[in-house]
Formats: sequence, C-alpha cells, structure tokens
Amino acid sequence: MSRFVLRAVTAALAIAAAAGATAAFAQTKYTAEVRRTSFGIAHIKASDYGSVGYGVGYAFAQDNFCMMADEFVTVRGERSRHFGGTGSTPYGVNNVFSDVFFTYYNGDPAPLLAGLAGMKPEVQAAFKGWVAGYNRYLRDTGVANLPAPCKGAAWVRPVDDADIARLVRRYALQASTGNFIAAFANTFPPAAGAAQQWDGKYDEKYWRDYQLRKEQLGSNALALGRDATDNGRGMLLGNPHFPWVGTLRFFNFHVTVPGQMDVMGGSLSGFPFINIGFNKDVAWSHTVDKANHFTLFQLKLDPTNSRKYIVDGQSKDMVAKTITVQVRQADGSLAPVSRTIYSTQFGPLLSLSAPLVWTAANAYAIKDANLENWRLGDQWFDINRATSALEVEAALEKNLGIPWVNTIAADRDGNAFYADISTAPNVDRFHQSVCTPDVTMAGVFAQLGVPVLDGSRSSCDWKVEAGSPQPGLLPGSRMPRLYRSDFVQNSNDNYWMTNPAENLYSWHIPAVVGIVPQQQGNRTRLGVSQAQARLSGTDGRAGNKFTLPILQDIALSNRSYAADTFLPDMLTLCGTEAAASVKSLCDVLAAWDRKFELASRGAHLFKEFFTTAAAIPGVYAVPFDYLNPLTTPRGLAISNPTVAGALVAALGAAGKKITDAGLTVDAPLGMVQFATQTALTGGRVILPMHGGDSAGGGDLVGVYNKITSSLVPGLGYVVSTGTSYIQTVQFTDGGVNAQSFLSYSQSSNPASPHFADQTARFSAKQWITLPFTEAAITADPAYRTSTISE
Repeated sequence: MSRFVLRAVTAALAIAAAAGATAAFAQTKYTAEVRRTSFGIAHIKASDYGSVGYGVGYAFAQDNFCMMADEFVTVRGERSRHFGGTGSTPYGVNNVFSDVFFTYYNGDPAPLLAGLAGMKPEVQAAFKGWVAGYNRYLRDTGVANLPAPCKGAAWVRPVDDADIARLVRRYALQASTGNFIAAFANTFPPAAGAAQQWDGKYDEKYWRDYQLRKEQLGSNALALGRDATDNGRGMLLGNPHFPWVGTLRFFNFHVTVPGQMDVMGGSLSGFPFINIGFNKDVAWSHTVDKANHFTLFQLKLDPTNSRKYIVDGQSKDMVAKTITVQVRQADGSLAPVSRTIYSTQFGPLLSLSAPLVWTAANAYAIKDANLENWRLGDQWFDINRATSALEVEAALEKNLGIPWVNTIAADRDGNAFYADISTAPNVDRFHQSVCTPDVTMAGVFAQLGVPVLDGSRSSCDWKVEAGSPQPGLLPGSRMPRLYRSDFVQNSNDNYWMTNPAENLYSWHIPAVVGIVPQQQGNRTRLGVSQAQARLSGTDGRAGNKFTLPILQDIALSNRSYAADTFLPDMLTLCGTEAAASVKSLCDVLAAWDRKFELASRGAHLFKEFFTTAAAIPGVYAVPFDYLNPLTTPRGLAISNPTVAGALVAALGAAGKKITDAGLTVDAPLGMVQFATQTALTGGRVILPMHGGDSAGGGDLVGVYNKITSSLVPGLGYVVSTGTSYIQTVQFTDGGVNAQSFLSYSQSSNPASPHFADQTARFSAKQWITLPFTEAAITADPAYRTSTISE
C-alpha cells in the first residue's frame, strides 16, 4: 500500500470514527408516537412535553393544514397581500381591516416572544414542539403536494415561535378588542366643525350587530354531583357552540406523558393541550361568560387640539402610529394602504358608534385585560393535570389565565363545580360608580353592557393589587364560584342562576363580571328546568337520577323553550278573526311538535316568526320580574291590539321569507336545514341537521342543541355555527365512560375520510365512544400507529 493510500485510509477511518462519536452523543430533540383510532381521533404519546406538542402539531397538520396556514396569514397581518383588499377572513372581517388590527398588535415579534418565554418551561416546550411538528408535516409533504385548498400556494410557509405567539394573542383578544376590528381600522379624528356632543340617539343596528357578534360564540354545560347521578359519581355535559369553519374549530385528541399527564378532549387549533375534556379524575367544559374583559375610558380632549387628552388637569399627547399594509391588486401588483392608530396611556382609541364616537370634546380608548394574558397555556396545562374539581379551582385562581369563559367541572368523587374565574378588570362596584363619567355612560353599561370609565382622572384606572399575575386584574378570590352535590349549569348567562337554590349575588363581585339581576336567556331557563324536572322525577322518565343516556337525551332533545312558553298564546290569537290572513301558517305552527328534530315540520317557520316577534315592543304578557327570573317573561300580550297586529304581521313575513326562498313552510327540518361541506370534486356533502337557533343567531328559540343556520335561497338553511365538540363524561367504579361528537368532523381537508364522518353520526345522534385506556385504543378497529422523530 502506498504512503498516499495509507494516509487516505487513515483519514477516512478517523472521519468515520468522529462521525460515529458525534452520532453517539447526538440527542433526538422530538420523538412522538402518533396513534389514530376510528374517526381519525389522534392519540399522542411521548416522554416529554416538547415531543407531545410535536406530535399534536404534526397530527393536526395532517388533518387541517390549509385551514391553519390561512390563519397564520391572518395573524401576521398579510391577508391583503395575498388575497386582496375586498376579501374577508373566514369570520367575515374585511382583509384590510384585519391586517391593520393584527399588524398593530402582532407586528413586533419582541413582545410576542417575551410572552412565550414567560410561560412554564413545559408549556413553552409544547408550543415550540407544535411549531416543529406542523413544519415537519409541511417539509415531508411539500407545498406542491398539499391538499387542494392550499396546493402550491405562495402564501404557505413554515411558521416560527412568533407565529404561535401571534395565534395565542389572537385567541386571547377574541371576546374583547377582537369584537371591534372594523372600528379599530376606521377610527379617525373628528372633522372640522363636527358636533361636540352626542345627539342622544343610539345606532341601534350597530349595537344589535355587536350583540350578535358576541353571541356567535356560546355554549351549554351541565355538571352533575353525587346526589344527581345513578352511581353517586360525577357526570358532565359540555357543549360549546363555536363556528364550523376556521381555527375556532375544535380538534379531537388525546395526550399522554406517562406518569405526568393523560388527558383527552378537544382544543382550538394550535393548542398542544386540551381546552375542554377529561382525565381519569375530573371532566370540565367552558361556556362563554358575561364578564367584561375590557373597559373603555372616556377621554376629555384638549379644546385646542383633538389629538391631545387631559388627565388630572394635564394635557397629554396621543401617540400616533401609522400602520401600512400591502394590498394585492387585480394585476398582481401590490399597493400600500395606511391607517393611523392613536393610542393613550389607557390603550388605543376606538370610534365605535353613537354614542361612543370621537368628537371634538371626547374620545374613547380601550383597555383590554387579555392583551398581556400569556398565561393561557399554563392555565390549561394545570387543568389538564388536575385530579379533582378542587384542583381545577386552585389552577384557575393561581393562573388567572382563562380569557373569556366560565368553567364547569365534575369529578369522580361526585363534586359539581362552577366558576367564572377569568381575566377581568379590577373595577369594583364603588370604583365603577364614582368613575362612570355621567348618566349617559351609565346607560351605555346598563343597556349595551359596555363599561365606560372616566379617563380624565388617573384614579379611575384599574386598581393594582399585590400578588396579581398582571397589573390591574381582579383577584380570583373576588370572582364567583359554586360547589354543589346536585348540579351546576351555565348557558352563557352570568353566574346568578348557576343553581337557583344558591344566591350567588354578592356586593364584592363587581358588576363588570355580571349585571345582577338580569333577564335570563331561554337556554338557561330550559337547562335549569330540565335538571330540576329530572331530579324531582317530574320529567316523565322513571326515577329521579341522571344516567348517561338521559343526559345525552337532554343534550340533543331539540325542544324549544320559547315554543313551550310563548306559542300557546300565539295559537289562541290564531283562532281569532284578527289572524285570518295567516290561517294556513297558524295551522303549520299548531301541528308542529315544538322541537327542532329532523322530522319536525314547521320549526323553521317558528324560528323566523319568533326572531321578529321577540323584538316587538311590549310583546310579553308578563314581563321580566327579577323575583321570578326563571319563569318570566312569559306569554304574549295578545289582548293588546297593537301587539296582536304586529304578531300577525311577523308570522306573515316569516312565511313570505321562506316561500320567497323557494322552501315550503311545513317541510320537515331535515329537508331544509343542512350541514354543507364542499367536497374535493367541487360538489357538496350535504347532511340534514337537527338543532335550532333564532334567525341571525342569538338565544331566542331556546334550544339546548344550538345550531345557527342562515337561509340560502334555493337551497335552505346552511349551518355556520353551533354545537361543536360535545362531550358527555361519566365517572364509574371501573373508570371513565366518555362519548362525544365533533359535529363538523376531524378534518377540514376535503380529500380526508374524516371530512364528514362524525357529521353523519351527529346528524343521526349516534354517540361515539372515546377510547381512553390503552386497551381501548389498541383494540379500536381503525387503530394504527407511527413514530415521528427529529
């Protein structure tokens, strides 16, 4: 062997040895087992939380990559750049308005990354792992091979830690500043000569639309304690009413870190832990609460300059920040669109609608309790690991990270628990009373639910208390909670009627957490009456305890509380000469079973009628009485000729609206209300859908299975929002019995076999048993597993 060859061989051996040593000391950063069972339900098993996040992100991307990629375009403020300025988000917000909003709040990555860094190490690791798993799917698949909605799209790219923080902030602001995106992008200084004062007239359409936006997210939850169930252990119904499109869809999965976490349920897109679910000890759900998670501050403007405001007698400059977004034009070029956002020591300015508009005398700034709420991940991490309702309560109070929902839980020892311990302003009743600027702003709070404080006095800012995880938050100890051994419930009203046997009203609970007394929604009245009837044995069923089938029957009974309460008087009116013009419509309502089942004939007629009827001035025979909150209002004031005429007109208009759309008024609901999902071929998967809601959303018809649908002429009522991840969880001596639906199914990919499979089961009311134990998972007929690492 030549000296040259010997040197070459020796060098090669040295290189190989070094490579082997490097490989021996290299550590795999992420390793997760991704298992699937029937309906595509994902079970992620890993030895550390980073790897759990990695597995969840990868599994989620397999099912919903394009939907998620679209949302990342949104939270980066880049929709107009890619989709043009005239389009909108999946939730109907104009692209330019959305981009201005998210560029303002999410444009600088530094505070976003600081927020992520403030989370627990396990939670940081899980979110970072989720990013890596999502990117792994993209890398393995390639942009050219993605599902049809984003195949080859220029707007698809890997995400980073700042992007996941942008998503967290987007969720945090959903029910507060997020309700005002259009106003945020369209707040301008008053024109010269503009009116100094409000003219006393509310912009009724604006505020009605605002209320409907808030009610698009809703929920029911019923927790049963040991005295209410057949086996003396806890039982839970959780039914969030969320959109069927976009990233407010839930994903159904199971997380296992042996010896540390074993939890299953559903979460909003991008979360590595469970938002609503159960473990072997406790089950929980959430309902959108009535608490205010922001306040407005009325600013007294400097009379010499409407861009200055006065605090404690001192004139202060507003801070002007120009936000520029790039808007794609028809020829593919980009053109800039700019907005100037004005901010103050309280927050940015919003010019909403009368009376909350920027005039020469006053302006309004919004302060949001959730803007710096980076505790969401820690909050659900701790709940996921709780072993009792008591530990759920402790997690809520410690973190104060729940952004805008109530928490309802039941545990295996038979405790039922309710709390609205969430991120709220520290504004007690005395503080609010002395800091509400005037009687007009007091009326704004009473009528619209929007709290307004005096921004001309620094003493009216939120109070800061020692030990708060974020300055200015209301301490959890002063927020409502209740333990019961029979039941607690919530259907998006405030804490007052959680259980009628308990009066939760207390002076120390601020009005910004919930105005008491307040008229209750019809779903609340239905939920309480159903629970009371079951426990008193007066619901027509045997015994007086809840079983799992009875709980499921109540969840999807599709009974309309409004029909039971108000329709009898309308039918009495129908028997008079005053209603002769709508006799055929009256006959339909008389024959209707007062439910929103697939076979119910005339349900959609009542929906259209009562949506209009409920807005008639003086329509109720017995108005709301705070001494009888669960039985008032009731009846219709048919003895009043004006009201009677308006009711007849409302019924006639309802019938005309339906027939003008090409439908019949007496059709079975299953022939006119559908879940429609666009298939890969461009056709539609159309499934008949039970459940109901008032026209345009809201809580008027009082159906527990709240399904919001919009009338599409020539087609029918198309579902957009409502029952989403619905779970019933029963604790038994042998473990957990959990059954559920994901109403819109696991995948948003039209090519997936799990694009509409759970939707079909939901339509047929065929509950799906969730495989939670190792034996149940591996025995599932669709079981498959793979391990991913990097």
